[in-house]
Amino acid sequence: MASAKNISMRNYCDSVYDELVDAKSRILGLAECIEEMQGQEKEMLKTHIRHFHDIANTIDWKLEILTKACPADWTKYSKGAEASVSVKAPESFEKEFAAAGDMGG
Repeated sequence: MASAKNISMRNYCDSVYDELVDAKSRILGLAECIEEMQGQEKEMLKTHIRHFHDIANTIDWKLEILTKACPADWTKYSKGAEASVSVKAPESFEKEFAAAGDMGG
């Protein structure tokens, strides 16, 4: 890893994001391995599956925080995600910002 003097904020954010996504993938891979086991080995380890999924959910939560705190273009990570929000804003929100005008370019 680069020294603190030589790393930009954008590179730092990208590196942290990549590391967390990789860690999540490896953790879910462990859970999948246990799910594929048979017999007594699976019985001994199946309680770990829930813990691995909890860890993966925590990583998702941290990734969400990171994408809000870091100045980076996170659209490159959104693998097929939609650019629009599918949840309708509350009516009070729409009334409050109805006169805001066009924010686009």
